[in-house]
Amino acid sequence: MPRQTPFYLIITHRDKGTFSAEGPMIDDRRWNHAIVVAQKAGRQVRCATASGFSAADAGRNWVQRYSGKQVLPGEIVHL
Repeated sequence: MPRQTPFYLIITHRDKGTFSAEGPMIDDRRWNHAIVVAQKAGRQVRCATASGFSAADAGRNWVQRYSGKQVLPGEIVHL
């Protein structure tokens, strides 16, 4: 069941060391499907729920805890 509170999703590409902040959204099922399709194609991509008040805020929070270069939304996996 979709969440009722909007949230952000961080998509990571391990091979390239990049990530994108996607959202806000209340349903990540389409994103999860796109991640699975990319993984089946051999890409090293993952997703995680992120905290923040905006996509930029979620990206800053992510890079403080982890590493990587932020790329534009939809650059790693797009719907």
